[in-house]
Amino acid sequence: MIGAMRQKVILQRRSNVADAGGGVSVSWTDVAALWAEITPLTGNESVQAMRVQPVQNYLVRLRYREDVTPDDRLIFGSRVLEIKSITNVNQRGRWMQCRCQEGVAG
Repeated sequence: MIGAMRQKVILQRRSNVADAGGGVSVSWTDVAALWAEITPLTGNESVQAMRVQPVQNYLVRLRYREDVTPDDRLIFGSRVLEIKSITNVNQRGRWMQCRCQEGVAG
């Protein structure tokens, strides 16, 4: 499985930052650079702001990390992959699979 992990991704974590107007804006902070295996799955479409947007699904395999949650995201080149679910493969804490979507507002 390690030989298949040829793509470099950046794990990012969301943080809320207070702005000057008393509101809150979302900021993303790099947490780690990781090697991954990225497999495209089915694609579909969603309607956002009265427009049809393409959505691509991916399965991303990584070495297991306890700190990754669906609130995080992965950056793959110029692509933003929103994490939808995480599976601890075989419940052994060695590998994890993230089901991700590209093309959805996060």
